[in-house]
This record gives sequence, C-alpha cells and structure tokens, in this order.
Amino acid sequence: MSFVYIVVENGQAYGEAYTTYNLAVASVKSKHKQEIEDEGALVEVDLPENASGKTELYIEKGINILIMKIPVRSSGGRKKSRKRSLRYTGYSHR
Repeated sequence: MSFVYIVVENGQAYGEAYTTYNLAVASVKSKHKQEIEDEGALVEVDLPENASGKTELYIEKGINILIMKIPVRSSGGRKKSRKRSLRYTGYSHR
C-alpha cells in the first residue's frame, strides 16, 4: 500500500500532498523560512516522523502544524483484458 503526507496548518490543509515525510517537512520549512530563521523563535520542525502517522510540529506565534500519513487505496476493480479487439477498418480479413 502506498501513502501520501498531508500538511494541516491551524486547521487548513495545504493544497498539495507529498510522497514522503521529508518533502512535507521541507514544504513547511519553505513556507515559514523567516519565522524559522528568527533567533529567538521557538521552533520544533526537525522532528522524526511519529509511528502513529500523525506528527505535530510547532512554530512560535501560534502556528501549529500537523503532518498526517494517509494510505492510498487502489480501486480494486477488475483488471482490463490485454487482448486486442479487432476493430472494423472497412477491409475484409481474408
């Protein structure tokens, strides 16, 4: 089963999903570069992924971030037959 990572910041999800935890964290770091670089700011973004699939990050000034690991399920439908069908081309096949 494959997974995607969703970033939720103060209740609002980012507009994209990420294929790895590291990409999700990099997106957070990119968005909040200025706050992270402030020397006096309380920042917790370099945390390892939580085994539960929900990792909470924090940036000072009330920016609470949740990175969630979400499973992607396949459709589970029947596979298409790989046989080619003969299409009518206007010519007889003799």
